[in-house]
Amino acid sequence: MKIEQKRRASAVCIGVGAAFLTIAALAPSGFGAADKLRVSNCYIGGAILPLWMAKDTGFYEREGLDFEQIWIQGNPATAALIAGEIDLLYCIPHNTISAIAGGADLVFVASIYNRMQYRIVAAPSIDKMEQLRGKVVGVARLHDVAHFYLRLALKNGRVAATIVNPANALVLETWGFKTILDIDSLNFPVIGNAVATRRALLKERRSVVVRFVRALAASMRKIQDDPDLSKKVLARNLRLQDKAIIEENYRFNSGKNLESFPTLPLDGLRYAIDSLASTVPSAKNLKPEGLVDLTILGDAAKTAP
Repeated sequence: MKIEQKRRASAVCIGVGAAFLTIAALAPSGFGAADKLRVSNCYIGGAILPLWMAKDTGFYEREGLDFEQIWIQGNPATAALIAGEIDLLYCIPHNTISAIAGGADLVFVASIYNRMQYRIVAAPSIDKMEQLRGKVVGVARLHDVAHFYLRLALKNGRVAATIVNPANALVLETWGFKTILDIDSLNFPVIGNAVATRRALLKERRSVVVRFVRALAASMRKIQDDPDLSKKVLARNLRLQDKAIIEENYRFNSGKNLESFPTLPLDGLRYAIDSLASTVPSAKNLKPEGLVDLTILGDAAKTAP
């Protein structure tokens, strides 16, 4: 009888211990040093707001993360992820997809802005899309000297139109240029700013990635709930002073444009893959479901505060 009771007691202890380890694996590191996490954003723009907000509000620290944000522009950011110089990459997905098509063992774990938040802005003499036929259309990068060069190009007639976000469209409109198409109105299926990592890192530090996604989700809620703080964060990080530009940056990085929780739209990922096929032939063999780990989102949602 006593032996049987001891066996039952041991079984209970083992069960409780297993449950504790499962919870601890997804919980913040409250009993020791914070877990270092290096995250790169591949550009500077308003859509980086969720990362900035999470840092300003202490959501990373709450999750036991020693967070370091590193700006690495464009293609080098993907190379840094592959090399292990950073842990996560927050960027549009195309460079990552190209790398996966080339054999890189990368995977997407979350995305945030999944709307095509861009406008086609044309020279003052152009009123509609049909007038762009046979003309040159330029693509500007965000927050660099491209704005200056773009203005010169449009004034000299070298470029008939360009594609910019709504805040930059507002700036160009003050110079006399015209928005001739809001691309978001076309309702293309897109995947916006996506978080990618190495599959090897997920195996080794899965709980860290789950906690990062939880911090990101909390930041997204804060953006919706606290417009004033969001605008201050945008203004400081983008070095903006014009209230109208700050308002427009907040408008298209919140509300309906911001997911209520991180997601991974497979139809948008398929659209991104297809758009690369002409320049990256090996991308044709990729399937959206093979590029994502949806369990990270599931675990983050189940354990969110």
